[in-house]
Amino acid sequence: MWRATGVSYLRYSNEMASILRQCLKEPYREKALARDKVHMVEKIWAGGSVQSKVTLEDLAKGFETSGTSSADAKK
Repeated sequence: MWRATGVSYLRYSNEMASILRQCLKEPYREKALARDKVHMVEKIWAGGSVQSKVTLEDLAKGFETSGTSSADAKK
């Protein structure tokens, strides 16, 4: 099923887990949503040094950003 959506298995499973957490009843929902928080730092490297750092708090934004960066790196 995840192949039909055109995404990796990891992204698909994370999205489905997020949807499941939102469907839970309280107090389980609040605890599960707290575990859904993400903190990532993306670093752009060029010439052997870090050119920029971007702090990402949202998983979806992290996937969007990583998709554009990898496309730029392939050029």
